[in-house]
Amino acid sequence: MLGIIPTETVLDMLTPDDDDTPDALYVRDVLDHKRRSEHYAGLLEEIRRDGIALPIMIRTYRGQPWLVDGHHRVAAALDAGITHLVWSDLPLEVEDRPYNPMLRGEWGPYRPAA
Repeated sequence: MLGIIPTETVLDMLTPDDDDTPDALYVRDVLDHKRRSEHYAGLLEEIRRDGIALPIMIRTYRGQPWLVDGHHRVAAALDAGITHLVWSDLPLEVEDRPYNPMLRGEWGPYRPAA
């Protein structure tokens, strides 16, 4: 599924982010770390020039939405003044990877409240 979501809404989602931000629970907690990555400046420049080419990926776990992929894009969207993002609840090529932990157990598709 694809949809549009306000960038600000994504900030309050949970995140299964990397070991470099072990105390981060919410997307907003990891964005400064993402902005310091070596490829961030280039990504921000590309997004300002061309927009965001890939949707962010959101899944649910135990009824809560989690940003699974797209943390750098969310940071760049905020820095570029982009107010809404396209989201997916995982593209087909990732769903075909059975070792992906986001697709086992209680991880489900994201369905925003109407």
